[in-house]
Amino acid sequence: MLVSKDIEKFLDDYIDSLCFLGKLQIGAVKEMIDYQGQGSEYISCSFDPKDEDYRDGYVTLYVWKPAADEDTMVFVENKRFFHALLEVSERCMKDEPQKRNELEGYLNKLRTALNVLSL
Repeated sequence: MLVSKDIEKFLDDYIDSLCFLGKLQIGAVKEMIDYQGQGSEYISCSFDPKDEDYRDGYVTLYVWKPAADEDTMVFVENKRFFHALLEVSERCMKDEPQKRNELEGYLNKLRTALNVLSL
């Protein structure tokens, strides 16, 4: 598996995968907390210390063909990952204020799990 340093591209692709018709799928954020990672058929993330590719302080993104030219792994600093997720979450909370409390609760749990103390 290729290890890429093109963090921005793959992080954007991953964040896009959390959305359906432009809307954040809150269940995907909950899944991250429940399973220390989340994913779909061709793209996923993990921050589970039991994973063989785990690196302390990083979220591992996995992208498989055909979503990438070749199977790829990317290490994203926890803070950077959380910030990208927070940006899309803020848009969601603005567009769907009724989901604010639920999403904020998940984000707070994720912030703790990733040990992100400040942005």
